[in-house]
Amino acid sequence: MEALTLTLGVGAALLSGVAYVIYNVQTRLGHSCPNAVSWSIWAFLSTLNALSYREMTDDWVSTLQFVTGAVACILTFLYALFSGKFAWPKPREWVVFALGAIAVLVWWKYQSATAASVIVITAFMVSFIPTYEGVIKDPYKESPMAWVLWTIVFAVGALIVVLRDKEPIALLNPILLAISHGGVALLSTRKRKARFPKPTI
Repeated sequence: MEALTLTLGVGAALLSGVAYVIYNVQTRLGHSCPNAVSWSIWAFLSTLNALSYREMTDDWVSTLQFVTGAVACILTFLYALFSGKFAWPKPREWVVFALGAIAVLVWWKYQSATAASVIVITAFMVSFIPTYEGVIKDPYKESPMAWVLWTIVFAVGALIVVLRDKEPIALLNPILLAISHGGVALLSTRKRKARFPKPTI
């Protein structure tokens, strides 16, 4: 069982890295339009998430994909920022950014591994709002490939938690992240895009 979960953990980490490479290519080609607020929050929270998840589970195999994702997420954010791929946030998006900042402050005050994990995952869910609003209105803002891979990564993460008999609360993080990433993939499918006029710009 140890060998299986180790293989799954390393495989999920590698797949996560591949998904970020694909997303950066999609962004460069204009097939993905990363949301500045979502990605700025994700870049910071992904690091906190990896640290708190490691403390909560005390299991480096389960945490490996989150560490890989944290590094890749920060690099993706920096690429989008310095290549001018971000649009200036709308007023409502600044509210989401403020909620993300508040979540970080709450985590900083209490610094309990379990509480931090719940706070971070809640902030992650809130930070998805601008991305979801964008892709609901315009499915051409995203391409599903990277999001499908991230969904698989987090689903594998949930499986690892089950196989390694961790506390049930450790499932909350990968399951909710799998659902949220999968939602973006579904909203940006070619079939859904066919029902929308293709942007002329």
